[in-house]
Amino acid sequence: MEVVALIILIIFSLAGFAGIFFTPIGTFIILAGSIIYAILTGFDIITVRHLIILLLLCLCGEVLEYVMVVISTKKFGGSNKAALGALIGGVIGAMLGTAFLGIGIILGTFLGIFLGIFLSEIITKRDLVKSLKAGAGGIIGRFGAIAAKVVVAIIMLIIIGVRVT
Repeated sequence: MEVVALIILIIFSLAGFAGIFFTPIGTFIILAGSIIYAILTGFDIITVRHLIILLLLCLCGEVLEYVMVVISTKKFGGSNKAALGALIGGVIGAMLGTAFLGIGIILGTFLGIFLGIFLSEIITKRDLVKSLKAGAGGIIGRFGAIAAKVVVAIIMLIIIGVRVT
Protein backbone atom coordinates (compact mmCIF):
# COMPACT_ATOMS: atom_id res chain seq x y z
CA MET A 1 0.00 0.00 0.00
CA GLU A 2 2.88 2.35 0.75
CA VAL A 3 4.14 2.09 -2.85
CA VAL A 4 0.71 3.05 -4.20
CA ALA A 5 0.54 5.92 -1.72
CA LEU A 6 3.99 7.09 -2.77
CA ILE A 7 3.06 7.00 -6.46
CA ILE A 8 -0.07 9.06 -5.73
CA LEU A 9 1.98 11.52 -3.68
CA ILE A 10 4.54 11.93 -6.46
CA ILE A 11 1.84 12.45 -9.12
CA PHE A 12 0.01 15.02 -7.01
CA SER A 13 3.26 16.79 -6.09
CA LEU A 14 4.38 17.08 -9.71
CA ALA A 15 0.92 18.13 -10.89
CA GLY A 16 0.63 20.64 -8.05
CA PHE A 17 4.02 22.18 -8.71
CA ALA A 18 3.22 22.52 -12.42
CA GLY A 19 -0.21 23.79 -11.44
CA ILE A 20 1.29 26.83 -9.76
CA PHE A 21 1.98 28.21 -13.22
CA PHE A 22 -1.39 27.21 -14.68
CA THR A 23 -3.89 27.48 -11.81
CA PRO A 24 -4.26 29.30 -8.55
CA ILE A 25 -4.58 25.99 -6.65
CA GLY A 26 -1.23 24.29 -7.27
CA THR A 27 -0.21 24.21 -3.62
CA PHE A 28 -3.58 22.74 -2.68
CA ILE A 29 -3.00 19.90 -5.15
CA ILE A 30 0.25 19.14 -3.33
CA LEU A 31 -1.65 19.25 -0.02
CA ALA A 32 -4.33 16.90 -1.40
CA GLY A 33 -1.67 14.37 -2.41
CA SER A 34 -0.16 14.61 1.06
CA ILE A 35 -3.52 14.00 2.69
CA ILE A 36 -4.15 10.93 0.51
CA TYR A 37 -0.65 9.66 1.29
CA ALA A 38 -1.17 10.23 5.03
CA ILE A 39 -4.48 8.39 5.00
CA LEU A 40 -3.11 5.45 2.99
CA THR A 41 -0.12 5.10 5.32
CA GLY A 42 -2.13 5.49 8.53
CA PHE A 43 -0.66 8.92 9.34
CA ASP A 44 2.59 7.19 10.35
CA ILE A 45 4.90 9.10 7.99
CA ILE A 46 3.04 12.31 7.32
CA THR A 47 1.16 13.11 10.50
CA VAL A 48 -1.76 15.41 11.18
CA ARG A 49 0.73 17.98 12.49
CA HIS A 50 2.57 17.92 9.16
CA LEU A 51 -0.72 18.28 7.28
CA ILE A 52 -1.61 21.31 9.36
CA ILE A 53 1.78 22.87 8.56
CA LEU A 54 1.24 22.15 4.85
CA LEU A 55 -2.26 23.66 5.03
CA LEU A 56 -0.88 26.80 6.68
CA LEU A 57 1.73 27.08 3.94
CA CYS A 58 -1.02 26.76 1.30
CA LEU A 59 -3.03 29.49 2.98
CA CYS A 60 0.06 31.71 3.21
CA GLY A 61 0.61 31.20 -0.52
CA GLU A 62 -2.97 32.23 -1.28
CA VAL A 63 -2.72 35.31 0.93
CA LEU A 64 0.62 36.21 -0.68
CA GLU A 65 -0.90 35.88 -4.13
CA TYR A 66 -3.80 38.18 -3.31
CA VAL A 67 -1.65 40.71 -1.46
CA MET A 68 1.00 40.86 -4.20
CA VAL A 69 -1.58 41.53 -6.92
CA VAL A 70 -3.31 44.18 -4.78
CA ILE A 71 -0.09 45.91 -3.74
CA SER A 72 1.26 45.93 -7.28
CA THR A 73 -2.04 47.24 -8.63
CA LYS A 74 -2.09 50.03 -6.05
CA LYS A 75 1.60 50.83 -6.62
CA PHE A 76 0.76 51.42 -10.27
CA GLY A 77 -2.08 53.77 -9.37
CA GLY A 78 -5.00 51.39 -9.04
CA SER A 79 -7.85 51.86 -6.58
CA ASN A 80 -9.51 49.47 -4.13
CA LYS A 81 -12.11 48.77 -6.80
CA ALA A 82 -9.31 47.83 -9.19
CA ALA A 83 -7.96 45.34 -6.66
CA LEU A 84 -11.42 43.77 -6.41
CA GLY A 85 -11.62 43.83 -10.21
CA ALA A 86 -8.31 41.93 -10.36
CA LEU A 87 -9.65 39.21 -8.10
CA ILE A 88 -12.96 38.85 -9.93
CA GLY A 89 -11.36 39.14 -13.36
CA GLY A 90 -8.66 36.60 -12.51
CA VAL A 91 -11.21 34.03 -11.36
CA ILE A 92 -13.48 34.56 -14.37
CA GLY A 93 -10.50 34.51 -16.75
CA ALA A 94 -9.22 31.28 -15.23
CA MET A 95 -12.63 29.63 -15.53
CA LEU A 96 -13.05 30.72 -19.13
CA GLY A 97 -9.48 29.68 -19.91
CA THR A 98 -10.19 26.10 -18.84
CA ALA A 99 -12.48 25.78 -21.85
CA PHE A 100 -9.34 25.54 -24.00
CA LEU A 101 -8.24 22.17 -22.57
CA GLY A 102 -6.69 23.93 -19.61
CA ILE A 103 -4.06 25.54 -21.79
CA GLY A 104 -5.90 28.83 -21.87
CA ILE A 105 -6.02 29.13 -18.12
CA ILE A 106 -2.72 31.03 -17.95
CA LEU A 107 -3.76 33.52 -20.60
CA GLY A 108 -7.27 33.65 -19.16
CA THR A 109 -5.99 34.43 -15.68
CA PHE A 110 -3.60 37.15 -16.81
CA LEU A 111 -6.13 38.65 -19.22
CA GLY A 112 -8.84 38.46 -16.56
CA ILE A 113 -6.68 40.25 -13.99
CA PHE A 114 -5.75 42.92 -16.50
CA LEU A 115 -9.32 43.44 -17.74
CA GLY A 116 -10.76 43.39 -14.22
CA ILE A 117 -8.40 46.17 -13.16
CA PHE A 118 -8.63 48.08 -16.42
CA LEU A 119 -12.45 48.07 -16.53
CA SER A 120 -12.72 49.03 -12.85
CA GLU A 121 -10.35 51.93 -13.35
CA ILE A 122 -11.74 53.14 -16.67
CA ILE A 123 -15.25 53.19 -15.20
CA THR A 124 -14.25 55.04 -12.03
CA LYS A 125 -11.39 57.28 -13.20
CA ARG A 126 -12.15 57.57 -16.92
CA ASP A 127 -8.43 57.82 -17.66
CA LEU A 128 -7.09 55.41 -20.27
CA VAL A 129 -3.40 55.77 -19.40
CA LYS A 130 -3.92 55.33 -15.64
CA SER A 131 -6.21 52.38 -16.26
CA LEU A 132 -3.65 50.68 -18.51
CA LYS A 133 -0.90 51.37 -15.98
CA ALA A 134 -2.93 49.89 -13.11
CA GLY A 135 -3.71 46.82 -15.25
CA ALA A 136 -0.03 46.33 -15.98
CA GLY A 137 0.66 46.58 -12.25
CA GLY A 138 -1.74 43.72 -11.62
CA ILE A 139 0.02 41.56 -14.17
CA ILE A 140 3.39 42.28 -12.55
CA GLY A 141 1.88 41.36 -9.19
CA ARG A 142 0.67 38.03 -10.59
CA PHE A 143 4.19 37.20 -11.80
CA GLY A 144 5.49 38.00 -8.31
CA ALA A 145 2.77 35.85 -6.79
CA ILE A 146 3.78 32.89 -8.95
CA ALA A 147 7.38 33.29 -7.77
CA ALA A 148 6.25 33.42 -4.13
CA LYS A 149 4.07 30.33 -4.55
CA VAL A 150 6.98 28.45 -6.13
CA VAL A 151 8.94 29.13 -2.94
CA VAL A 152 5.99 27.97 -0.81
CA ALA A 153 5.67 24.80 -2.91
CA ILE A 154 9.40 24.07 -2.59
CA ILE A 155 9.13 24.39 1.19
CA MET A 156 6.13 22.04 1.15
CA LEU A 157 8.00 19.52 -1.00
CA ILE A 158 11.02 19.65 1.30
CA ILE A 159 8.81 18.94 4.33
CA ILE A 160 7.16 16.05 2.47
CA GLY A 161 10.49 14.73 1.15
CA VAL A 162 12.11 14.76 4.58
CA ARG A 163 9.21 12.74 6.01
CA VAL A 164 8.95 10.24 3.17
CA THR A 165 12.65 9.48 2.70
